[in-house]
Amino acid sequence: MDDSLLALMLSAALFCATMTMTPGPNNILLASSGANFGIRRSVPHVLGIRLGSTSLHLAILLGLGALFEAWPLLHQLLKYGSVAYLLYLVIKIVTLPVAAPGTPGDASPMSLREAALFQWVNPKSWMTTITLCSAFTLGGDGYWASAVLGLLVFNLIGFPAGFTWVMIGAAISKKLNTVRRRRHFNWFMASLLMVSIPMLVK
Repeated sequence: MDDSLLALMLSAALFCATMTMTPGPNNILLASSGANFGIRRSVPHVLGIRLGSTSLHLAILLGLGALFEAWPLLHQLLKYGSVAYLLYLVIKIVTLPVAAPGTPGDASPMSLREAALFQWVNPKSWMTTITLCSAFTLGGDGYWASAVLGLLVFNLIGFPAGFTWVMIGAAISKKLNTVRRRRHFNWFMASLLMVSIPMLVK
């Protein structure tokens, strides 16, 4: 792996950590599942998220890959558009409400199939995957190598991140239940996202 690809994957890892660890529809549901049903019964939910995210990721890669190879300029335009979106995310994360309402409990935990299908209608999953497929890939001949590595990085980080939220719900559900802790957590994750941005502008 050359230095430019390694630097890109490190940047992608920071982005994936930020997106999979910050509060969002998936993580709220995982924490709720952990609190209501425990870790073991929440395993299909975690696996379903990864399955659905991977299928969405592959679909986007297959559609964008041909376009990026044919028109490298399009890749650059999407790349800088993604940087703008990352800056928007930084602002959104910093300004997230720190007194978010709780989520209602479910009669049963989400199944693997339900969790997988949910990724196709989850706006955060779409925006995360589109950004990862454009901002954190190389143009031209290097596209598929960086794209496949990006998919691997996303799952290597996303899998334990999902379990982290289940465990937060099951064991320490009150950990982020104060205004100060939620605010500090959001600032920390936004700072990680900021660190990844300069690595994209070359």
